[in-house]
Amino acid sequence: MLFTIKNEICTFCGLCADDCPSKVIKIDRSSKTAVIKNEGCIKCSHCGMICPAGAVRVDGKELTPYPKNSGGAAELFDHLILSKRSIRKYNNKLPGSTDLEAILLAGQLTATASNSRQVDSIIIQSPEVQKTAASIARIIQNVLRLVRNPIGRNILKLAGYKRYADKALLGNFHNRMSNVIDGKSDVLFFNAPVVVILTYSKKGKMFGRTDCALAGQNMMLTAHNRGIGSCMIGFAEAALWNNRLRKKVGVAPDRRIGLIFTLGYTDRKHLRYPTRSKWEI
Repeated sequence: MLFTIKNEICTFCGLCADDCPSKVIKIDRSSKTAVIKNEGCIKCSHCGMICPAGAVRVDGKELTPYPKNSGGAAELFDHLILSKRSIRKYNNKLPGSTDLEAILLAGQLTATASNSRQVDSIIIQSPEVQKTAASIARIIQNVLRLVRNPIGRNILKLAGYKRYADKALLGNFHNRMSNVIDGKSDVLFFNAPVVVILTYSKKGKMFGRTDCALAGQNMMLTAHNRGIGSCMIGFAEAALWNNRLRKKVGVAPDRRIGLIFTLGYTDRKHLRYPTRSKWEI
């Protein structure tokens, strides 16, 4: 899939560039040009979904806009599934207790792959979210110090992580972790007011991670239905191997982490459905 911007109708508002997770969109208002660098594009479609002018094209076509009128129950459910996005821009508004209880209930009632109720949740709310982000950033920085040298970068390449072995990229990521530690920005939780950690037992039933994923998906869809955004956070899960930090956020020694995601409100408004490679029947 090739993502492009039709400059003839682009207003150069900058929403697409600001919402792009990969930061591969460049806008020059003086020359009235906007370009998507497809080499680093992850094909998430956020640029096209958020564009008010409909200027983003995928293989030359505009993304399908949301319907103006609500249909029946099936159409509403389809819209809920198709319009769910990973939100990386949050405001300071904290979800209410009624909404949080409904989101937790969706996880508790989710069917499992193990015929057991082994999933449990830990809810972290601001300002503890920011403290947790800083603690995780310190651990990631320690790892980065080990791999920023030539030997470390070669190990990354041999391990199949060539895209992460770039010296400039590693240095940039190290600096971004410093900003998290200093409270200048939050590239881990995106300043979300709530973080949910789903855990499962180390012993007993199988499919713990699957059960966490199933529960988490239902929880995030319930949140989306209530106007609350979410985003799965893999970096945080990878960093929480540290026993001291696991204890600090409330993960018991006999539990494993299955999924971490954010919750919060966003001022962003998506207008179109994403595009994906088609699965054949």
